[in-house]
Amino acid sequence: MITLSRAWLRKAGFVSALAALSAGPALARLGDSPEQMAGRILQPNVGKNFSWPKDMTERERSRQENENPLKPHTYLLPAGPGEWQEQIFWKSAVKSHLSNESGWRIHAYYYKGRSAVELYRRTGDTLNDFEVAAILGRMRGSDTWRRVERKENGPTVIGYDFELGEANAPVLRARKQGDWLVVFNARFDAFLLERKMRWDETEAVRKEAERKTQAEKAPESVEGI
Repeated sequence: MITLSRAWLRKAGFVSALAALSAGPALARLGDSPEQMAGRILQPNVGKNFSWPKDMTERERSRQENENPLKPHTYLLPAGPGEWQEQIFWKSAVKSHLSNESGWRIHAYYYKGRSAVELYRRTGDTLNDFEVAAILGRMRGSDTWRRVERKENGPTVIGYDFELGEANAPVLRARKQGDWLVVFNARFDAFLLERKMRWDETEAVRKEAERKTQAEKAPESVEGI
């Protein structure tokens, strides 16, 4: 693992961005309620609720929705009444210009009323390392983010490039995927992993039963060929 130390950040040119943004108002905090998140982003000239363009085709909307890094894990997400909630916000990257096409689509997901996963989709420009460092810097508190190679990832469903907190007890994890930055609670990742293990076990039993049925029907199916 590579610690995002001050020397490493200085070498990458991130220190000034982290210092400037950590002093400003945060736009996100894992563990917030929908009201807290909305209260922070829905400020004049800061952000607004996002809605898909009315003239967007169903095909294009489906394409963009399928880009969401959580899409492959939809079958593992909570589905009980009131358990899972999504909010989508828009924040311009140009101060005081909410209509500017350069900005962020922010997806906040809440588990039992508290944000567990937040996704930042950079639009109008490419997500760069300075922006990644700035967002992570707003969430670091007194802890230190560590860079983690994918091949060194521990048990995980979402996958991660960064961890916050102690190496054996991380608090948050983050993953950069194209122009998306995913930040999530490590305990929620463990929750998804447990659900996946149960799902895989159930699927294994189902597939074995299906193969048995196919084997039993095969002789009759091909009789007379």
